[in-house]
Amino acid sequence: MFESDQITEDGTVELPLNLGLNDGTICPQSCIDVMQSHTARTDLRHYTSPTNQPLLDVISELDGVQPENIFLAHGSGPLLKQCIPHLVRKKIMESPRRIVRHLIRKTGFPIISGRLTYFKIPLKGIKRGFTVHLLPLGPDTGMKLRVEDVEATLKKGDGLVYICNPNNPTGQLMLERDEITYLLGRYPHSLFWVDEAYAQYIPRDEYAYVSDMVPEHKNLLVSRTFSFAYGMAGVRMGYLLSDSDRIATFNSQVTNYRFGSLQEKLASAALTDKDHLNDLREMTAAHRRQMTERLNLYKGVEAFESRTHFILARFTDGRRGQWLAEELDARGIHIKHFVPVGAHRYDEYFRITLGMQAENEYLIQQLNDLLT
Repeated sequence: MFESDQITEDGTVELPLNLGLNDGTICPQSCIDVMQSHTARTDLRHYTSPTNQPLLDVISELDGVQPENIFLAHGSGPLLKQCIPHLVRKKIMESPRRIVRHLIRKTGFPIISGRLTYFKIPLKGIKRGFTVHLLPLGPDTGMKLRVEDVEATLKKGDGLVYICNPNNPTGQLMLERDEITYLLGRYPHSLFWVDEAYAQYIPRDEYAYVSDMVPEHKNLLVSRTFSFAYGMAGVRMGYLLSDSDRIATFNSQVTNYRFGSLQEKLASAALTDKDHLNDLREMTAAHRRQMTERLNLYKGVEAFESRTHFILARFTDGRRGQWLAEELDARGIHIKHFVPVGAHRYDEYFRITLGMQAENEYLIQQLNDLLT
């Protein structure tokens, strides 16, 4: 029931096929209904409210926050790029001791995360001159951060802890909600950014979002996007939840009328659609199971369990992820391989984003040629 528009009209997969970006797959039917309701040449002529208040009200009700706790932006990537450098610099400037530490050793307020995480965070942090601590996270830690490692680092000095839940590229939770709650209370002068860009792929009874903790924890920030589980990467929408004073600062740095009226209606429709996420999870689980089983059949390949729409795998026989990425590029398919981050290398790893069924089957055909 979900496969009708993943291929071209003549039934073939459209190349090049990008399974390296974490594009979503299907959007809610309610969003299709919104687009189909805009049929007149005057349907897009009006602005919405300056603050996109109708959408703020929807988010407020769903996430247990007030509208003043919400910052709208064009995707979670722009949020991370704008806000994290500002937060780190502000924290450094709040303390003469931090200023001195930053001037001497660049350790005034470090960024702390796991070794296998969203690579733009440590790479951009290093590029901006911040200290980045990458804690153990990989097969030997069950693809999780260890609370004791986070604590050992924070006891040396406060910092910004980036938690991608579930994590890109591992597809697993970095920390459980109760572990995050503990750290928030134990280290009130550190900041904890919980990136829930992929959280909707996990049922709520298996992972409870942390957004409802924003009103009671000034050191918590939670980011979301409509690009992945809601299948609207082409629309570019996301939002951040945090302390009202911090959100007011971010809002002062950008203009009003952030989202157009059509974007606002699409976002509201996605968030209130009652069927979409259950349908998406069912479809994604079937595709994920098929791809994981196939990858693990290849000699010298280990694919890790995932709870999202992408799968992390590695070669165990000395081959490199870059080799596979280049071979697939030659066949019109792009997948993700990983560059070094500081002293850490990830040569054996690669990540595949699930597409629609026909796209996944085409990828498997090419993998069969290359890996069997």
